[in-house]
Amino acid sequence: MDALALIGRILFTTLVYPGLVFLVVLGLLSQWYRRKLVARLQNRVGPKYVGPVGILQPFADVYKLLFVKEVVTGYYTPARFIMFITTLGIVTLAASTVFLPITPYSIGVDYDVLVFIYLTLYASIAYAIVGFGSTSPYPSFGGIRYTTMMIVFEPAVAISLLAIVRALAPGSLSIHEALSSPRIPGVGNPLHAAVLVAVLLTAGVALSISLLSKAMMKPFDIPEAETEVAGGYLAELSGPTLGLSILLHEVELALYVLVLSNLLIPTPPMLPGLLEVATSLLKYFAVLTVLVVVAYSMGRVRLDQALRTLVKVPLPLSILSLALSFLT
Repeated sequence: MDALALIGRILFTTLVYPGLVFLVVLGLLSQWYRRKLVARLQNRVGPKYVGPVGILQPFADVYKLLFVKEVVTGYYTPARFIMFITTLGIVTLAASTVFLPITPYSIGVDYDVLVFIYLTLYASIAYAIVGFGSTSPYPSFGGIRYTTMMIVFEPAVAISLLAIVRALAPGSLSIHEALSSPRIPGVGNPLHAAVLVAVLLTAGVALSISLLSKAMMKPFDIPEAETEVAGGYLAELSGPTLGLSILLHEVELALYVLVLSNLLIPTPPMLPGLLEVATSLLKYFAVLTVLVVVAYSMGRVRLDQALRTLVKVPLPLSILSLALSFLT
């Protein structure tokens, strides 16, 4: 019975909360929130018709793509392979939630942040594979642009996460421990407290900018620029292939914003109680609001400008934050 209960908790964690179902629902709700917020910034209405204030519009769009629309692609475009790749990306993101302590069953071991980084990296690889999986030049251009940026922003993401986790959980490099019971080093020592704040600020800025690039939000929406490459890596997708690609994007963004918000604003203990979950979601939407306002206050940049920005800002800041974390 104990073994069956353990298996049940693991399945519930990865498939329901905070795994697949939770991330899909949170990601699609976040898409509605982003569209409404951007519409307000641009003096538009945004989603309006499906559900109260249009809150169910993203769900209806994805449902239509997955279960109503048929797959229409180029003759040599491997639609089934693309669906497999995007589904596998969503599954790896859901699997990485076992390291988050807002779950009935979680895994917390030393150096688990490295496994988390490895699992979430696959989503970025999936975008590149989708772009290169078409014979049309437009998806290929999108895949090339994304892969070029990925060479810079993925190291910045990984180094920033390592710096924050090392500062909050010194000696273990456990993202589970950093989220559930962060040990604030140098309590009562003003110098150590100042170093910790510096680590969180520098790593937070680096991770936020890298996340905008990773999620292809403005000004880094170069891989899917409609006016230049006709939608980029999404240009040849339709039906389930397009629906799964949208889900992959929303699930990845939801997971990283959830982790980022709770790392930068720690409120221990982060346990699966209703109050803690509500607090976690409040922090989530606060950080998402800041990211969206900053992103859509800028226009799209060229690829060379994006690369210069990523090399000059988030990458050095992430390295600096990691160096400072050794002083905490």
